[in-house]
Amino acid sequence: MFTTNFDRLVEAAYKECKIPLVPIRSNFDFTNREQDEGTRLFKIHGCISQDREFGDKSSMTLTEQDYETHQKYRQVLFVRLLDTLMSGDVLLIGQSLADRHLSDFVKDVLKVKHDQGAPGAIYVLVFEEDDLRAPILEDRGARVAFGGIDDLLHEMSRLVPEPTATSLGDSNLLPLSIISTVYDVDVERRLSPNVARMFNGGPATYPDIASDSTFERHSFDKAVDALQGSTNSIAVVGAAGVGKTTFARQLGLGLVATRFAVWEHKPEFAFQHRPWLQVEKQLRDKGEKGFLILDECTHFLRQTNLLIDSLSEIDEPALRIIMTANSAQWAPRLKSHNIFRNGIEIRLSKLAASEIHSLLNLIDHNVSVANLVHERFKSLHRDRQFNELRRKASADMFVCLKNIFATESLDTILLREYDQLSEEYQDYYRHVSALEAIGTRVHRQLLIRMRSIPPEKIGSVLNGLTDIVDEYDINDNQGIYGWRTRHMVIARKISEYKFSDVPELIRLFETVIDHLNPTVPLEMRTIRDICDVEYGIGRIGDREVRKNLYNRLIEVAPGERIPWHRLIRELLQERNLDETEYTIREAEEAAGSDAPIDRYRVRLLVVRARHTEGISNQDRTALLRKAYELAQNNIERHKWDKFSYYTLCDVACALIQHGESSYLLEEAIASSQEAADRILDPDMGQRIEEYARSYLRR
Repeated sequence: MFTTNFDRLVEAAYKECKIPLVPIRSNFDFTNREQDEGTRLFKIHGCISQDREFGDKSSMTLTEQDYETHQKYRQVLFVRLLDTLMSGDVLLIGQSLADRHLSDFVKDVLKVKHDQGAPGAIYVLVFEEDDLRAPILEDRGARVAFGGIDDLLHEMSRLVPEPTATSLGDSNLLPLSIISTVYDVDVERRLSPNVARMFNGGPATYPDIASDSTFERHSFDKAVDALQGSTNSIAVVGAAGVGKTTFARQLGLGLVATRFAVWEHKPEFAFQHRPWLQVEKQLRDKGEKGFLILDECTHFLRQTNLLIDSLSEIDEPALRIIMTANSAQWAPRLKSHNIFRNGIEIRLSKLAASEIHSLLNLIDHNVSVANLVHERFKSLHRDRQFNELRRKASADMFVCLKNIFATESLDTILLREYDQLSEEYQDYYRHVSALEAIGTRVHRQLLIRMRSIPPEKIGSVLNGLTDIVDEYDINDNQGIYGWRTRHMVIARKISEYKFSDVPELIRLFETVIDHLNPTVPLEMRTIRDICDVEYGIGRIGDREVRKNLYNRLIEVAPGERIPWHRLIRELLQERNLDETEYTIREAEEAAGSDAPIDRYRVRLLVVRARHTEGISNQDRTALLRKAYELAQNNIERHKWDKFSYYTLCDVACALIQHGESSYLLEEAIASSQEAADRILDPDMGQRIEEYARSYLRR
């Protein structure tokens, strides 16, 4: 819902009826309310609860000047309104046709709908008859009716069917809040396989696995035994392209075969842990077990941690978790200690000898796979086949079977496939690949905004990219349909070659940011992922460009913390100390304090101690002591943040360099060791050993 009203009548009505509602008043609310469930109410002129007079950044739109400046803090709300008007049927109730914003929006959208054939219609219900403006809108394609809210409700009541018995109370059903956000593995396995797509790089689907078109990994039996035993969770970790998703789905299908309920969370939806606790209770009450697959769980690791922590408080929980994670994202992230205390970690890498033999057996016994393998390879003796696969699986990322069996490199295979497309489809393919590679959650409306694709052309584009780019449903009611390549590694390869020009890559980042709509949950995740150091903004060599891009992200979603973190780090690395301090204050006002920002305050003091000109060594030591005291406060505030302990040890080392006693480093190591025994992250133990060796050397 969208409203220009400032009052809280709608909020009060929903509260009275005990129906969840999520008011969005300005750009600052996107991050704070992202995890909340309920209907979104976009207050495009602000709310009486949020104004400059109360110390807020944004204000209500009341005066003529407010109309001119509203864009600063609510431009994204208007983008969402425009998307809504463009993608389906919209009913405007009780809105004056004299409202300038609304009138301009409706006219622009009606023109686009007429020119480009966008779906949906616009209906306008006006209380006061306006025979002057109404015909103008009707001539443009809107449908206008005059009447009051009572008239509308009366007509609607005539169309509502009598209530009938429903099975929504059946305990077999998932809560409504998550039922559309998961795959039911028992249902998915009955669909048709697509072995060719898997062979060319897509992760195996449940039908592919059910048709015996995949080979078994050597850790499979260990994982199944653990899940059926006392293990609450399994983390499948490895580099991109080693088969983590396929392995997790093999586990899921194996568990379904033994009559367990298994679901897989759809990664394009925000993950919520609370509804799954309801599922666990239902399973436990019935004496059954269920399993949830969380593919690439680092995208929603906080909620994953909360779920695993909650399950660990239950004796033999009825719900078990199967997670997958990219090694590069898994190692540095803060993970619940219960992942290690009550679960196991399985690492996948290059193919073992037993796995290569299983793969060769697959070729011998599965006709669908064998037909896709080149005759040259099939004509080789078994020993030669084994040696070639061992060499290839060790040298290249295990992304697709075609790559493993071919004599050519993966790059050559993908570039030849690219060159066989027409220029028009090449352009769409490279943009989808580049967007996916930098972390963007690609969907149809974002591409339409960025590339100005006429809606009637979508079908032909997808047909031209069959088996290369797929479209899938995310939210049919809101007209959100995702686009994805077969695999992230493939997307990165295409992006590496087709966006090798740095200025073009920068323009791509700028275009993405300019067209982001944080009111769509997928695009909120894009804001975080695009800040990635390796494949996102961090890959650009020019610091000024990076800072500019982070600032533009902050303008889009000022309540989102990660762009603030990246900007503060850039300023600190260039030793712009006054600007760093100011930016930290700004970040706390906009997004609130958190562990990374608290650590940056400590690092700022350390940099001041080292690089401030014209102060004595005694003053430098005093600054470092202040930093140590602040770092100690941080480990009390953030007891589960391993990086706060690393920072404490770093400050202690800096104090030793300034002649202080090693006692502080001993104290920091002891505190870190005590925390490591609680946190159980194996990386933490290795880091503490490094500090201990440093201490012994001194």
